Formats: sequence, structure tokens, C-alpha cells
Amino acid sequence: MKWNYKNVKRYGGAIVFAIILALGWRYPYLAYCMFLNVAVGLFGAVRHGGRHGCGSFCPRGAFYSLLLDTGRKVPAGLLKRKTSIIVMMVMVAGLAVWLRPTTFRGVGMLLYIMIVITTAVGLIGWLIFNRYFWCSICPMGKIYKMIRPGKSGIRIADGCVKCGLCAKQCPFGFFPPGSAKDGMFRDPDCMHCLRCVERCPRHVLSLEK
Repeated sequence: MKWNYKNVKRYGGAIVFAIILALGWRYPYLAYCMFLNVAVGLFGAVRHGGRHGCGSFCPRGAFYSLLLDTGRKVPAGLLKRKTSIIVMMVMVAGLAVWLRPTTFRGVGMLLYIMIVITTAVGLIGWLIFNRYFWCSICPMGKIYKMIRPGKSGIRIADGCVKCGLCAKQCPFGFFPPGSAKDGMFRDPDCMHCLRCVERCPRHVLSLEK
């Protein structure tokens, strides 16, 4: 495997997330790292638009990306629904009432339980659909794309033969025929994971920020 900046981010993020999962029950303060993750995601949304931070800096996404690829697609309807935002708000409120945290450690434990529950949901979704299931319903991802959707996208250079491999590689099934406009593909749900760019046999795809 070639070690480059992207792979360092990917494996580094996955290791950080695994450490939080493994030790958060004992050191709940580790769960506060999720605020840093949210801040980076917000920066990516403001700077580049859409869910750029999801594919570039999210440690949970990096963790899921190392799971076995099932080859199945996430139902398109899940990507467009904002129900997950409401579900997350209800879950946070319910846990807060149940735990009633009054200390920084208590709040950390609340955050850790949220991380464990949502990770479990993502793992179940991986077994049923694919490893990016959680990414398709992530409430923060939905919020990011509403902040500044569609600024960046995938540039399609001359030489594309419309082989369709990009759509097959995309975990969400993007790049349907005729979806690009003026040589650009933009979708607010695109995470910029760059699987399409890396797998293009003619190397005509690139991320344009």
C-alpha cells in the first residue's frame, strides 16, 4: 500500500476513533473529540461546500471505510431524508434526561454512549447494505450539506468514455448517465471520498474545490 497524505488521514482517523470506542467508557473525556470533528466538518462545509469534511476528515467515516465492502448500495431515499436530524435530537434529549449529567465527566459519558449507539447502527447498516450506511443517514452530514451545498464537485475532463465505472464505485450510486453539467458533477450528498477518482481507468476525474 502506498502511504500518502490521504492514507495517513484515513488510517490515523480510524485509529483515533477506535481508541475512543475502546477507552471512552473509562475515560469519557475522550468523547469530547467529537466536537473537534464537528468543527472540522463545519469548516469543510463553509470552505468547500456540502459534505467535504465527511470524506476528508471524519474519523468515524475513516473507520467504516476499512470494513469489508459488501458491494451493495445504500437506498437512495435515505440520502434525501432529514429524519435522522430529528431522531438524533430526540436521542440526545432522552439520554440527557436519563443520565442527567452535572459534571464534565457526565457529559463525556453521555457523548460516549451516543457514539457507541450510532456506531452500532452503522455496523448493522453495513451488514444489511454497505459500510457507508451511517454516512448516508448521519445527521451532521445532513446539516453540513444545508450550510453551503454544491460549491465543489467532481470535474470530468475530456477523454471520458462513459464506461460507468465511477457510478459502480460510488457507495451511493452517484454519476448516473447524463448527470454531469458543463463537465462537473455536483451533489450535496457527495462526501468527496474520491473512490470514483481513484478507480477511473482513464484518470479523467478530479476534485474541484
